[in-house]
Amino acid sequence: MKPKILIYTILFILILINITSYSSARVIDRIIAFVNDDIITQRRLDILVSQRAFELQQVYRFSEVEAQKEAEKQRSELLDRLIRQMLLLEAALTLKIQVSDSDIEEQIQDFKNKYNIPTDEEFTKLLNRDGLTYESFREQIQRNLMTEKLVMGRIIPRLQVRDSDVQKFVEENQEQLPTKAVRIHLRHIFIAFQPTEEDKNAASEKANKILEEINADKSQFEKIAQRITSNENAGEIIETSPAELLKFPNEFLTTLSKLEQGNISKPVESDDGIHIFRVESRTEEKIFFRYMTIDYPISESAIIDTREESVEIISKLQNGEDFKTLATQHSDDRETNTKGGDLGIITLLELTPKKREVISMLDLGKYSDPIETERGIHIYHVDDRITPDLTAEEKQQIVGILRQQLFEKEWTAYTDSLLENAYIKIKPDAVPSLTADTSTPESK
Repeated sequence: MKPKILIYTILFILILINITSYSSARVIDRIIAFVNDDIITQRRLDILVSQRAFELQQVYRFSEVEAQKEAEKQRSELLDRLIRQMLLLEAALTLKIQVSDSDIEEQIQDFKNKYNIPTDEEFTKLLNRDGLTYESFREQIQRNLMTEKLVMGRIIPRLQVRDSDVQKFVEENQEQLPTKAVRIHLRHIFIAFQPTEEDKNAASEKANKILEEINADKSQFEKIAQRITSNENAGEIIETSPAELLKFPNEFLTTLSKLEQGNISKPVESDDGIHIFRVESRTEEKIFFRYMTIDYPISESAIIDTREESVEIISKLQNGEDFKTLATQHSDDRETNTKGGDLGIITLLELTPKKREVISMLDLGKYSDPIETERGIHIYHVDDRITPDLTAEEKQQIVGILRQQLFEKEWTAYTDSLLENAYIKIKPDAVPSLTADTSTPESK
């Protein structure tokens, strides 16, 4: 919903509430709140809840029962919004905001058209049936237009959306906009947690025990692999070819090129941990295998050493040293360190949420603070940022969403300022779930 539509929705609710308050003036009703010199009755709030239930049915396709339940849950929120709307109207009256007769007549005609009221005579009959006169209805329309003019003057000018805001929205909502995924040319320096000899011996002992368990029942390879790691894909079958195998780390290439079908490898040490492989089947064209990794336990002293090294690298970057050169000198990623840490062009969706949050905020040519993971610390650098073009319609939709968010923020801030200077007293039993004291300082 665009901000102006939202304003009209708020004002239309005010029309319904105030019309009902006029028509039920003769009925004794329970007062549930005081707003300066005005009051809110139980009936006014009940009508607002009913209106919300109707909206949930018509717009959001709730069932009648579901809509009523959800509207009741929102009763406290609806009361708060009603109080804010009443304060807006009071501010508009205090400021003596003027609206023209033609604007009032146009609004009345729009109202009649919306509800298919064909003649003035029928309109008057409907108003009289509800205990209203044309004059009282016109007065309420005037007040609503005054409130709208107040909001338009105080809030709408602040709803400025820049191109950078649209860009940020696209980057932060990649999962909802997969065809507009931002691609980034990324580099990194990876400083691995270096296990001590004691750490390696502990991992080796664990690997030998796991190997004994696997050999006792080779069919349990995948279950055992998933039990010892947080990776839910551990132990699953991987399909590759002899040519593709050349791209794997040396430990994979050396072991899998010799391991026969159905056999289990001995524990194979690498920089990443200790691997155990099983070849399910193999032909001249394809190899189907599983593997698991027993991570090295990392001591606290090793983590501290890695953190200190990352701080030293950041210091060198701050002093103007070249990122690519530092990646070649310091990165423990053997696949990219010879290329200056070049990870190629990737989308933000390919990154973990933690890394995505950091990298999405990096400007072109900037590097990140150290990001700590299970295996070590990464420092990233954005070489280039490639953003798919938005169509005019897509950009307009995003601008509309951002303007709505800004409107809600500014509307709340402005009405907060009105609340600070208002006398508000809500009775404890006004809303069933409202048990806390919600009185403003002025009411005590």
